[in-house]
Amino acid sequence: MICPATTPPSFGLLLRQVRDGLVRQLDASMAEEDLGIGFTHYIGLKVLSNMAPCTANELAQAIDQVPSAVTRLLDKLEALGCVRREPHAQDRRALQIVLTDEGRALWARLKLRGDAVMDYALRDLSTDERSQLLSLLTRIRDSLTTP
Repeated sequence: MICPATTPPSFGLLLRQVRDGLVRQLDASMAEEDLGIGFTHYIGLKVLSNMAPCTANELAQAIDQVPSAVTRLLDKLEALGCVRREPHAQDRRALQIVLTDEGRALWARLKLRGDAVMDYALRDLSTDERSQLLSLLTRIRDSLTTP
């Protein structure tokens, strides 16, 4: 949904439109992998590439998803051979999620796709404008973070 050029969009609507456009572009690019995965899998692998091994609850908090959604995400990633669930070293009741070599390789491919989508989205901005945009968005994000 694009607002008419005569009416500037609200800040919130504009952010939503940008996010939705990025997700659409990334989903289209990831479809070329022919694995039946989407944006949530991309985010899950991205977070796991930085914090694995971790528990499913830790992953759910990191990606702001309910545990049941993370269970479905992990089921798909496990079926693809990207993650393993192993007994937690300190908590007998918990499992930890481990990223496999296949998972790291898939993440490397998806990261290239994500980088290409970001470059495409920012293609009309100069290097200075990109830096300024990131700086402004970071300041807004930080102002919304409760101490």
